[in-house]
Amino acid sequence: MSSNKNTVRVDWKAPHGILTGTLNATAGTLVTTALAHSAGMPSGYALAAGAAGAVGSSVAGWRNRLTGATIGFRAACWTAAGTWSCWALTAGGPMTLTGLGSLLVGGVATGTLAAGFAAREETEQARRRMLLSIGTRRALAAEWIERIARVCRVEDVSVLGIEHWPSGMGYTVEIELPEGGVTRKHVADRTDALASDLDLPNGCGLQVLPGISRRRLLIEVATKTYQGQEIPFPVEEMTETTTINNPAPIALLSDGGRAELDMRQASTVVAGGTGSGKTNWLQTLIARLLQTNDTLVWVIDLNAGSLGLPWLHAWREAQTDPERRDEVPAPGVDWLASTPAEAKLMLEAAIAIASARKIAYQQHMRDEDDDKLPVSPQIPEIVIIMDESAEVSATKAAKEVMAGVVKVIRVARAMAIRAVISALRVTQDVLPDPMVRKMASNRVCTGANEDSELGHLFGWRALTAENSFSGPGSMLVGTEGKQPKTAQQWRITPSGIDAVTRATAHRRPTLDTISLQAAGPAYTDRWSQARCSHLWGQPVATGAPAAGPGTGALPGRPRGQWKATAGWDQPRPVATPGADELEALFRMPSADPEARAESDRLTDWSDPSSWTADRPVREPEQPDARQAALDLILAAGPAGTGASAMERDLKDTYGTRRPVIQRWLKEWADSGEISRVGEGSKARYVHRRHLPEA
Repeated sequence: MSSNKNTVRVDWKAPHGILTGTLNATAGTLVTTALAHSAGMPSGYALAAGAAGAVGSSVAGWRNRLTGATIGFRAACWTAAGTWSCWALTAGGPMTLTGLGSLLVGGVATGTLAAGFAAREETEQARRRMLLSIGTRRALAAEWIERIARVCRVEDVSVLGIEHWPSGMGYTVEIELPEGGVTRKHVADRTDALASDLDLPNGCGLQVLPGISRRRLLIEVATKTYQGQEIPFPVEEMTETTTINNPAPIALLSDGGRAELDMRQASTVVAGGTGSGKTNWLQTLIARLLQTNDTLVWVIDLNAGSLGLPWLHAWREAQTDPERRDEVPAPGVDWLASTPAEAKLMLEAAIAIASARKIAYQQHMRDEDDDKLPVSPQIPEIVIIMDESAEVSATKAAKEVMAGVVKVIRVARAMAIRAVISALRVTQDVLPDPMVRKMASNRVCTGANEDSELGHLFGWRALTAENSFSGPGSMLVGTEGKQPKTAQQWRITPSGIDAVTRATAHRRPTLDTISLQAAGPAYTDRWSQARCSHLWGQPVATGAPAAGPGTGALPGRPRGQWKATAGWDQPRPVATPGADELEALFRMPSADPEARAESDRLTDWSDPSSWTADRPVREPEQPDARQAALDLILAAGPAGTGASAMERDLKDTYGTRRPVIQRWLKEWADSGEISRVGEGSKARYVHRRHLPEA
């Protein structure tokens, strides 16, 4: 620490208080009078200076809108100082016993009176601000009464209160609707029209929320947005330890408060397009979960594990250095699955843990008189965060992962295992299982292109994408089916992630014994080289000198590090074939000459449409299958048969599917070979030989 930091600095711009102001004025009067006496100045000058000070203080007080009492007191102080100075100059100087005593008495009286006048001034100024606020609110209330009557066609509403937000970004209006059956819907359906009538800036809007009764409602009006602002994540808050039993703050509301989510009881769905800040929000959510001391975070990200990797770097770097291992004893993410196989192991372990906890902790729940497992650092909650659900629905193996997540959501809530699922949108092409959305009480949206996407996520409310988002970082937060609120997320960077990981590593809980036994090797071996070495991409050799044969370590790297993952940080050797070997490979014949000749014979190189580019060549229809289908119609007789029955008979033998059969039926019907009887699902096809005309 430098010595400059220990130097005491005086702030000369700080205003005087009552004591210092009185001492300064008294001493200044004495010194000025003494100097005037030494210079032989006439006494009238002192009286003129006091009068000028009184006039100047009065003008300054009037410009600052001070009360008359304060202005008069300050003018009287200047006049008294000038009068005493004039008397002292006339009586032989200020340094006499009489002069000093009278000045001391005047200073004490002035200081005593100043305290009373200052208190009165503060009270009066507060009263003025209140009156001004009341006047402003009255005018604003009158405008809202007229606005609702004009825009919503609702007369005789009452404005019960107007509260300006501490953030200065808007205000809330509490309204009471008139009698006669007028509902909140009459106002909520006209939010866009009200915003237009207010001429709000782009990105700002208003929301209609329920009040304490049916006829009361709250209108939240946002007059400013966070657009263009980047709010850094408050890493300094990580020094405070929280618990998952309390709601976690996940964003800043426009009214200055914080949006909170209950991560203990509810699952969460977050939707948002590319570039809307969805992944950043998931990172801030992980940071808030790490702030607790009773939560383990598991991450499923089939996009190379990119969501969870930043939370492992600080831990891995510390573990590779024996002297720093205690700095970061645990990773931020307790388990990371970047492949369908690893994700299946994770979900199977979660379900096994839930089953084991249900049996083993029955007495513990009885003792706590709770039908859900109490969470503590000894029995931590597990939060499984799955990023990019579109990737989890792309293949058959990935769909099994999604089915496992749905099962965890369905059966593991009471046993303190919760899930957070992110998606580009909540439509069926991205989230094929509608139960994921229905079972998620917490719903977050970081961006939407269409109003229908908000309808699918939050219910069909009066929400529009245009008025709900003001750019990257803005979001909607809804809980328990309530009207969502607009909010702004924090921005967390890789350096912030490292700082959070280091600050919270020592409070990370360990899995309880019952859960550890239930999970088995799937959990204990999660950081083994065989299962996670792909997470640390191997660097390409750059010509650096390799370690000596048999050393098993890089130069300068001590032995015994990363026993379960030895060799992760060592580059793999890259073998480059020589010129002769490349020429030999180029001149090698085809591995299957007959197959190559057959392919060349079937391909008409003069017709580009016949080029397959190694795609499977479509085989011609099997004439036996077509004839067999026609024979089935003949065998059905006058009763005929349908496409479904024909598919059942032909599928096992010929592999023929319904679309092919329907095409055949259409061709035969057009040519008159068969006739269609009936419509829709009752349609039957009869051969012409069995028609009544035949």
